[in-house]
Amino acid sequence: MEWTPEQFKNDAKKAGLNVDKIIEHLEKTSDLEFLHFETIPVRRYRIPIVDAGAGLPAWDESGEFVILDLPELRGKRESELFAVRVVGDSMSPSYLEGEVVVIWTQGRPESGKVVAVHQHGDGIILKRLRYTGQEPMLYSDNPAYPPVPLGEHDRIFGVVLGSWRPAR
Repeated sequence: MEWTPEQFKNDAKKAGLNVDKIIEHLEKTSDLEFLHFETIPVRRYRIPIVDAGAGLPAWDESGEFVILDLPELRGKRESELFAVRVVGDSMSPSYLEGEVVVIWTQGRPESGKVVAVHQHGDGIILKRLRYTGQEPMLYSDNPAYPPVPLGEHDRIFGVVLGSWRPAR
């Protein structure tokens, strides 16, 4: 549908805007700077998904992928990203079952950040990293789950950048 000047005037008046002032300004200036629009290029990222507790991330073409454009992803390479589908309630209320959490493999695993860890025998898990003295500990956001030490054979794969919660 094409938006005619008459429709613009009618819609603007319904919205309580002073159409005459807008038209007067547009006639005086050749730009729309007063609207303060900022254009941000869209970059879609194709990110492989693994289920929490499902083993190592699989970067193969037969696996499941999500395509996202989140501000937190800008400047990252696809090869540095993977996603974890949350299974269970150990990270609730921060992350809910079924939510897709994007992990940046080049992120710095600092205390207080949520990290993706390959836990020996349990696959990928999401936990909050904290230190008790020099000892790294993995905490659930749900207080029903006790903290566990980062094991000798456990590996931090990266830090959480953002998440996508599918509609239910």
